[in-house]
Order: sequence, then structure tokens, then C-alpha cells
Amino acid sequence: MRLVIAFLLGAALTACAGKTEEQAVELLESGKFSEAQEVARKSGAKGVELARINAFVFHGAGIADSSLKYLDVAVKAGEKDPRVMLRMAEALVWKKSLAKARGIVEAVAVKDILKEPRPWESSMRRASLYVFLQDLPKARQAFLALASDPKSPTTYVVTAKVYLAQLAAWNKEFAQCVAITDSVLVISPGNVQASLIKGQVFEWQGKYAEARSAYTASLQKYPDNWQLRERLEKLSWVK
Repeated sequence: MRLVIAFLLGAALTACAGKTEEQAVELLESGKFSEAQEVARKSGAKGVELARINAFVFHGAGIADSSLKYLDVAVKAGEKDPRVMLRMAEALVWKKSLAKARGIVEAVAVKDILKEPRPWESSMRRASLYVFLQDLPKARQAFLALASDPKSPTTYVVTAKVYLAQLAAWNKEFAQCVAITDSVLVISPGNVQASLIKGQVFEWQGKYAEARSAYTASLQKYPDNWQLRERLEKLSWVK
């Protein structure tokens, strides 16, 4: 009976820690670092579970060394969760340890990501890591999968499409880039990043009127954006 009770108690604590972890992640996505720290402090988690939560909190704050410290504890304890491994890879990228980061990313299986409660989060992290690692074909493939997944939240679809537009622009696939940015602007009217990419592509092609139109339309939605204003100011000298 004691063994059964201990097992059930352990399972309950693990479930509680998992909920705390997700709560901390959601707070971090909203830029609430202090609140996420407080959630971790009050979680009651211990050992590896506490290390995971602390790792996620420091990673979300962009603090590489502290994040790696706790991630290393989790990994040494046998953690292979994509959420842990991809955060470790990202922190290593921040530290310019690109070879180590690449090895970790390549070892993460998509099928394991899809088992997560929020697979779009790790999918986005994996795709963006490929950009930092300059493996653009794999980045494109990963962003396409994320953008086309009906389960992906709209914000993630928009971000994935903006990345795809940027990749198309870098590859001088201008018509495709404009088509992707237009699809973003349907979902997210006036989206600044999509408008900046679209306008830049028009500028590269010498289509300055179209570029002005792209920037102006976005500026009407976001009148305080300095990037849009700067682009328009530069174009004021072009006839």
C-alpha cells in the first residue's frame, strides 16, 4: 500500500511540475520573466523537474549560462525531451558553439516533437535554429511544415510564413516572396515584418512606388514604427 501511495504521489507531483513548466513558458512568451520566476519558486518541484523549470525560465530570459547550467542537469539525468534539447541547442548558438548546437538539433526527431502538448513551439525553435546554423533548405522545410499544420496557432503560422518570405527573398525568389507576404497580410493586416520584407524586395527590383505602398499601408496600421518611417524617408529621395 505504501508503494502504491508513493507511486501515485510521485505521479501527481510530476503532473503538477509539468503544469508549472507550461505556465512558466506561457508567462515568458508574454515577456513576464519575474512572474515566471515566482511560479518556479512556488512550484514545489525538486530535482530534475525543478532544473527543467529553472532552465526554461532562464532560457526564456535569454540568459545563456544559467540556462545551460540547469539544462545540463536535466540532460545528465537522462532527459531527451525535444523541449530540453532544442533549448540547449539555442543557448549554445548564443554562446557561438555552433557545432555542438548542430549535433543536438540533428538528433531531435520530428515524431518526438509532435507528441508534445505544444508541438508548434519546438517546431518553431527547430526551424529557426536551422536558420542560425545556415542550413536554409532544412529551415524552409521545417517552416513549411509548421505553417501548413492546421493545429498551429495563427501567431506561429504568421511567424513561419514571415521566415519563409525572408528565405525566398534571400534566394532571390521575388515573386514567391511577395506572394507569401501577401498571404501573411491577409491573416495579419499591416504586419510590419511582412511589409518590410515585401517593400525591400520591391526596392531591390527598382519598384519604388510599390515599395512605398507596402510601407505606407503598414504605417497606417502601426504609425509609431520607426523602421517603416526610416524606409519611407530613404525612399523620399528616389523618384
